[in-house]
Amino acid sequence: MSTTTIYARIPEELKGATDAYAADRGMTLANAVADLLGRGMEAAANEESVKVLEARAQELQRELDQVRPALDAVCERLPQVLGKCRCGRELTGEDFLIKGVCPQCKSGLTGALAGSAENGTSVNRNELTPFLAGVGIALAVIFIAYSSGK
Repeated sequence: MSTTTIYARIPEELKGATDAYAADRGMTLANAVADLLGRGMEAAANEESVKVLEARAQELQRELDQVRPALDAVCERLPQVLGKCRCGRELTGEDFLIKGVCPQCKSGLTGALAGSAENGTSVNRNELTPFLAGVGIALAVIFIAYSSGK
């Protein structure tokens, strides 16, 4: 690679920062200046794409802020005890909706939710109905927020 010389007057604090940059990286001052100038040129060339990415990040943060309360509501409900497994372990909303099995004996829980209690697993319907309604509403809010962001 061929090189050429650039003469430029720069503020004293910028010269000090460039010297520190070179020293921290074990570079000559000339190499440090070339590295920093190259990085600056790349940043200037990519300025528009950086602005686009920053705008997208802000948009995604606004969407996340909209759905966060609904997600928090779901997370608060998941530990709620909704029934008891045939092995005697209490079962939570997380066990029913996410895991699908008893964490202790690994029995499937789908049948218990559907109303078939032949395996000995019990579900408290007085707790299950409001639980599912709350989770359903929270998921609807998340879906609406997601759809409006598209």
